[in-house]
Amino acid sequence: MFLKRNNFIRIMRNNTWFLFSPFLLLYLIFIFAFAKSEFTGDESRYIRFANHLLNGYYSPPAPDINLWNGPGYPLFLAPFIFLKFPLIMLRLLNGVLLYFSLIINYKTLSIYSSKRSAILFTMILGLYYPIYIGLPFILTEILTWFLISLICFLFVKNYQHKKQSWKLTLITASLIACLAMTRIIFGYVILSMMVVSVIICFLPKFHHSAKKSFLIFVLSFVFCLPYLIYTYNLTDKLFYWGNSGNMSLYTMSTPYIGETGQWYEQDSLLKNTNHKVFIDSISKLTPLERDDAYKIVAIKNIINHPQKYLTNIIYNIGRLLFVPSDYVSKSILSYYPFIPNMFIVVFIFLAIGISIIQYKRIPQELIFLLIFVLIYLMGSCLVSAYRRMFYITMPFWILFISYVFTNVISIKFKQID
Repeated sequence: MFLKRNNFIRIMRNNTWFLFSPFLLLYLIFIFAFAKSEFTGDESRYIRFANHLLNGYYSPPAPDINLWNGPGYPLFLAPFIFLKFPLIMLRLLNGVLLYFSLIINYKTLSIYSSKRSAILFTMILGLYYPIYIGLPFILTEILTWFLISLICFLFVKNYQHKKQSWKLTLITASLIACLAMTRIIFGYVILSMMVVSVIICFLPKFHHSAKKSFLIFVLSFVFCLPYLIYTYNLTDKLFYWGNSGNMSLYTMSTPYIGETGQWYEQDSLLKNTNHKVFIDSISKLTPLERDDAYKIVAIKNIINHPQKYLTNIIYNIGRLLFVPSDYVSKSILSYYPFIPNMFIVVFIFLAIGISIIQYKRIPQELIFLLIFVLIYLMGSCLVSAYRRMFYITMPFWILFISYVFTNVISIKFKQID
């Protein structure tokens, strides 16, 4: 009996799903504790878009075009809405996705690290509580976190094969395209990575890996083409990903003293004397005309006030990493994410610094993933940013930090006689 009990315990310890199951329980309890019975913030918009898809279209026809976000998350929600899942079940899906992410991250970490190390860093990721903020809400952050976890795993697996694995390449590319459909900024990251891969391809040491990277991102772009063809038919604009970015660029480019590039919705801008005249002048325009007007004024602000724009970028980095936005209550609770981020950011800078010095010891697939994430973060800093834009990259940062501090450098304690 004792031996059977020990065998059962040993089997459970070796079972990854069981090992991290307490996190699933934690996530579900958190959702039940904080979920609301009504829609909050942008939730209703994603549900509305999902219903549009179930009715055979995405955006309303011109001139009332609405491409405020990509179709990735509404497409994910659509089957559950079709099956009439209750609201609480849609929220509980976040807990399941976050739990699955831990399993995937553990498998990725295990490729480079010992089992003990992989468990430790997976638990650190599981305890990264700032992401818990998104658990009770029907928003894109948890799905994006899950997709980044899966992309890191598959991207690494691609490079474990010396020969080209078309199956892995196609699956990885399709998931990156899903990421771009979920957060449209990644559409621009895909295009940037295609260019970066071509440039790096001229370095003899990186020639083979750059070709793999280029193929993955070219195929990702190909998978995005049906959406881009759809938006072209709606707007007559090439490579039109959405009509929310230029408004964010406008608020980010503000040249006025006392404004730091924080994003504000249209009603808030109408109450601001610095913006009221302009917002009034575009209020009767179509969504596409408004989007163009925001872009024209934003570019003019950046050209005429470059120093102020750079100052706003510095403020933006603070919002991205540490400081809550104006929409978040300024209670002490809103500053709790500062604590883990303070340590994470320090380790990120250390890991990047060490990897630059010891770049020959960093797997090339991690270098490409690092460039991918850095392009995303730098792009986010050019428009109005929030902390949640940084949170979603944590699966990669834990992987990168883990590799550098377990494979590139090691700390040994000398025994004193």
